[in-house]
Amino acid sequence: MTKYVDDRSFTNFVHQNLAVPILYNKLGWKEVSLSAEEMEKIDIQNGIDYLFHDASNKIIKVQERFRDSFYAKYNDCTLRYRRDQNSHVNRRKSEFYKVEADFLVYGITNGAKFIEKRNSVTGFIKYTFVDLRVLMKQIDNDNIILKRGINRSYINDNKLIAPIKENKDSSSSFVAFDVYQLHQLFGVEKIIRYQKGFIPTTTIK
Repeated sequence: MTKYVDDRSFTNFVHQNLAVPILYNKLGWKEVSLSAEEMEKIDIQNGIDYLFHDASNKIIKVQERFRDSFYAKYNDCTLRYRRDQNSHVNRRKSEFYKVEADFLVYGITNGAKFIEKRNSVTGFIKYTFVDLRVLMKQIDNDNIILKRGINRSYINDNKLIAPIKENKDSSSSFVAFDVYQLHQLFGVEKIIRYQKGFIPTTTIK
């Protein structure tokens, strides 16, 4: 598998087996049934993985990314940035540029992503619901600045400086945001709506 296909397979597994029962069901969110063609379209064009109805029947648009336990030592969440090697020119700008989702749901599981070890994946070490509308507004307002050549995000003069990093296989780049730092700077706007493990307060029991 390519890294993207492997990551997608793992994220789909976690969605079905963990995210739905552990996260979305507890929030009262019900997944909207879409055809494979519709799901592919909103993913490619709008950076949306799933649609839900919340308890008041409002549509919630979600982008998901799940990682295995190797990433538990990191306190950031990531969005894919560019795929400059993609043969389709119109797909080189990745989810960062096109995302129309309301939330990034990002989680670190307690097991390994490899197919032969997926029975080890039984829960979340960490998860967070990042309000992407707030995130993108702060980027547009220059309160979050993307920068190459750094490894981790940091706060400088009440701004978040976030790294643009290359994946090791050079297939794509991504931007990384420290979840606690997002909360420190933009918590009043509820940029972190729900979480466990990234910052002290947990709002989903």
